[in-house]
Amino acid sequence: MGPLSYLVVVILLFFDGLIFGVAARKGAMSIVLIIVGILLASFIGLSIPFLNSGSLITQLETFIANAATRFGQIIYAFPILWIIGFIVGLFV
Repeated sequence: MGPLSYLVVVILLFFDGLIFGVAARKGAMSIVLIIVGILLASFIGLSIPFLNSGSLITQLETFIANAATRFGQIIYAFPILWIIGFIVGLFV
């Protein structure tokens, strides 16, 4: 990947965080209600069959390893830029 493609990825990552921040601000009550619904469902014995903490962590590790191989050292800037975009989105 050339230097221009890294710049495009960084800009898109920032805007992804920005959009997610705006959506989180708009949907804060929905998020709370979803969490309450999931907790209530787990209390009565229902669960999401394909989602458990073991497989989630394994999938996350695989994703990070693949991204680090593909993008190189710029991968360390991704969470920082996404968080900055998220915070800007919350307050816009």
